[in-house]
Amino acid sequence: MINIISKSYLSSRISGPQKVVLNTIKGLEKLGYPYVVNKSLSSCKRLWIHDDINALKFIKDLPSDISIVVGPNLFIKPDNIPSNLNIKRAVFLYPSRWIKDFWLRYGYNGSSMEVWPVGIDTDDFNISKIEKKVVMVYYKQRFAEELKFVENLLVNKKIKYKLIVYRDYTEGEYKKVLAESKYGIWLGRHESQGIALEEAMSCGVPLIVLDVKNLGHWTPSVKESKLFTEEENKYAPVTVAEYFDNNCGIKINNILDLPNALDTMEAGWFNFKPRKYIVEHLSCEKQARDLLEIYNKYYGLDFESGFNEKIIRPGNWVNNYFYNKIFVKLKDFIKNIKQYI
Repeated sequence: MINIISKSYLSSRISGPQKVVLNTIKGLEKLGYPYVVNKSLSSCKRLWIHDDINALKFIKDLPSDISIVVGPNLFIKPDNIPSNLNIKRAVFLYPSRWIKDFWLRYGYNGSSMEVWPVGIDTDDFNISKIEKKVVMVYYKQRFAEELKFVENLLVNKKIKYKLIVYRDYTEGEYKKVLAESKYGIWLGRHESQGIALEEAMSCGVPLIVLDVKNLGHWTPSVKESKLFTEEENKYAPVTVAEYFDNNCGIKINNILDLPNALDTMEAGWFNFKPRKYIVEHLSCEKQARDLLEIYNKYYGLDFESGFNEKIIRPGNWVNNYFYNKIFVKLKDFIKNIKQYI
């Protein structure tokens, strides 16, 4: 049995962190593995603090029989972690290898570290039987001149396309465009994992990915503009698509290579098998199993024994309190109102 501590689990708004917890729960259910959500921190041998920074303050005082995995939706950089926070007894999760390497490069040594990407819901994001007539262009915080180059090229080649702009679409709209897309052009920023990109691949949509040159190859919002230092922005071993191979499409590092990539994709988009990659490497059940195997690797808690475990200490974490659930619902309501003002 595993106890999942998550704030985004309570939210009615779709987000990356929420998909991390919901897709993992779906994987656990497919495995038939017992879990509870937001019970007391000492309720189960296996504790996963998904995205609740407040819970980290208490892990140093938990009983020794509680084994702890935290993340990945907690901190962006090592220096975001409060200096008085001690998480040495936990395993810190990173969605991709390059994120873990970035943290190591900038001096993190506060706990054990493990790479773990979340699974993709291959039931919800599946191949459509609708006729494929368009090319999807996905645009997320890249330079405007890059988008202009892509759109001009498609117009000149008389290729019909539909534009999806980050933060300016609903999931329903995204699924509709994916259903009618023969392939996609992904013009996005660096990604720790890239769930939306992987959902496109799960729908059988091969992609031309225009990769980034460094961490600073994007157009952040005002709020995001101070996330990274000038030195950090020059960090180069980053990518838009960490989980990607030749089955998935074509990855290019120079936008001037796009015309050739486009010709190749136009001639044979139907030969790529992106969904096959997702099913084999990033299914919900596989990644839920991989998460549980981390408890075996670091704490000796084997996968099979968890099927027979029960709650060992009763009680709820604060996320399960009624007032907190109401607060989250109210917060979501205000965000939804602001979105349409």
